[in-house]
Amino acid sequence: MKKLLRWYYGNASIRNKLILSYALLVAIPLLVLGIYSYQISRQNLLEQTEDTIKNNVSIIASSLNNNIQRENDNIKYLSYNTGFREKLQGADKDINSLVKELNDSVEPAFWYFKTSDENLKDIKIYSDRIENAVGSFLQPPITEEEIRWYGDHRQSFRTRWEYQNKQIFASRVILDANRSSEPIGVINIELASDNFLAPLFQSRFLNNGVALLDEKKNIIGKRSLEDAKLDERVLREIRENKESGFRETSDYMLVASDELLNGWQLYYYVDKNEISVQMYAIYISTGLMVGICLLVIFVLIGIISRILSSRILQLKYYAEEVSKGNYGMRLTTECTDEIGIVTNSFQEMCNRINQMMEEMYQLGLKKRAEELKALQAKINPHFLYNCLSSIKWKAIRSNQDEIAEVTSLLAKFYRTTLNSGRQITTVENEINNIRAYLELQKRTHDGNLDVEFFLSEEGLQLSMPNFLLQPIVENAICHGIDYRKEGTEGKIIIRYNLEGDYLIFEIMNNGPSLSNEEAERLLNTPGKGYGLHNIRERVKMYYGSDPNCGIFGGLASNGMVCFTVKLKQEMDLEEEKPD
Repeated sequence: MKKLLRWYYGNASIRNKLILSYALLVAIPLLVLGIYSYQISRQNLLEQTEDTIKNNVSIIASSLNNNIQRENDNIKYLSYNTGFREKLQGADKDINSLVKELNDSVEPAFWYFKTSDENLKDIKIYSDRIENAVGSFLQPPITEEEIRWYGDHRQSFRTRWEYQNKQIFASRVILDANRSSEPIGVINIELASDNFLAPLFQSRFLNNGVALLDEKKNIIGKRSLEDAKLDERVLREIRENKESGFRETSDYMLVASDELLNGWQLYYYVDKNEISVQMYAIYISTGLMVGICLLVIFVLIGIISRILSSRILQLKYYAEEVSKGNYGMRLTTECTDEIGIVTNSFQEMCNRINQMMEEMYQLGLKKRAEELKALQAKINPHFLYNCLSSIKWKAIRSNQDEIAEVTSLLAKFYRTTLNSGRQITTVENEINNIRAYLELQKRTHDGNLDVEFFLSEEGLQLSMPNFLLQPIVENAICHGIDYRKEGTEGKIIIRYNLEGDYLIFEIMNNGPSLSNEEAERLLNTPGKGYGLHNIRERVKMYYGSDPNCGIFGGLASNGMVCFTVKLKQEMDLEEEKPD
């Protein structure tokens, strides 16, 4: 967790931080809302299931009570026939009157009920006042089972409901017509079980189970669950618990009705796995909606984070470029938020750095110019010219022509070198400077130095920095010619050409061989005095960062050591024009 927090606060990009922050702020409430919605839907489904079960129980119980009430009314009506009761009471004395009563009123009534009531299957009357069966419905108890049954039922004065051999019976004692309430018979009606119990199977909900039990917890009718083991367990718990009302366990929901009119009880139960199927649908729909919302939110977060982070990433890119030294980049915005303020402040900082660097660059140019002027000022021009002029004329008067010529060359050399204090000269003046210098060197080398010039006539009046080539020529002699093999004549070749927009000067010598790597090292290494490195720096000062301008060293095609100076026709700096 600490690593994650450290990554979030320190290493994660701003866009990743935005995405993660938005995702947490939006996804967590959405997930909580989704879970809450699922729980509410689940609770509503359970409550709806409970209400549906209770309603179905109420409907079934009402239908069964209607059937029970109708049969109770029928059996009461049949057992309360006064004329029949009187004739049955005196049957042992006047059987004919009983037969007549049966034929005239009782049996027609029985046949009417039997044909009009679809639940009524058969009617029988048992009485010990007769010895043989009379008519279609009246008979004495003959078998032991009938005698036992008759003796048991004549003791009860209410309608008794029984379920035997998958058949439903209702029986009621018939009392004499006197007020002594003496039992004289028992009427027993057999009901059509399928019709009577039809309400149990008319309502079906979630593959529910339903059971109708008598007072002794015997099953009158039932519809089982698909899970046989669970159905068996529910019935076992029903027999152990006689309480009515709603009960819920981890496996099922059950509603027990109040006792029906005949003392029986109805049980309606549902397997919770059936409810889970609907809950699973709710779960899938809720999860799908949450997933779609999260997908849309993440897409929007990605777009928003990209928009918000793009300006910061752009600012980061410019900062990295500036750190590499690219201070010329432009980054401005009209936005006034915090990022806009930082962007404009950053640009202002870069502008100030550029300004300071330009100022420092100009100061460096001025400093170098002053150093060059100071170097040239070490020689007092007027004093030097006067001395050289006096020496020249004295040599002429003394017929010392060679001394006069050398003095004249020396004066010419210093005149072109000092250039009246100006930093810019012409190509022609610069070439004259090195001509004079080389003539002087030829005198000092006693004729062992051969100099060749190959000069183009084009561009001689073009401008270039003053005193640029002489140090290269001097290095060619001091570090090249003077170190040549003994017995070999020294040779210097000076070439000048105008190629396109560039002035090309080549100074060659036949001194010791010099590799390209050694030449490059000499050009990049500052030395004492005014050497090759200073020549390269002066070219950069006057011609800027043009990679084609500069001084380059190595071996020429003829095997001689060659230093090449390449200059643009047009100079970058504004200098005073040469005469």
